[in-house]
Amino acid sequence: MFYYKIKRNLWVKGEKAIRFSARVFRGTDVSLDEIAKEISHSTTMSYPDVLAALKAFEIHISAHILNGSAVKFGTLGAFIPTLRSKACATAEEVTADTIKRVTCRFYPSVAFKNTMKGANLIEKDMNIDHA
Repeated sequence: MFYYKIKRNLWVKGEKAIRFSARVFRGTDVSLDEIAKEISHSTTMSYPDVLAALKAFEIHISAHILNGSAVKFGTLGAFIPTLRSKACATAEEVTADTIKRVTCRFYPSVAFKNTMKGANLIEKDMNIDHA
């Protein structure tokens, strides 16, 4: 995994200060099509069969999450639907209109977290100002 350094302007103890931190250097995004090609090359399944299965997988995952179910992927982790709502004084005031945002979060499994902890981190020079 690659990272690069960024320069940040922060307030530290009431004064403006320059600090530096690391950010993940994201490569190019990987499409479902590319994943299907990789799987078809590493298995006996044909590309169209893999692509059809992955598209169905995508559709069914979305449907389960929209129905409020968590979708768990063993050693990878889980996609869990979440929402944010306005706090109300009484239970009767809580309605669908008090919900501000509905989203989905990914929670990695313990095994996947441990794998991430062991990631090989390599600095990518992005020519930042070090002053």
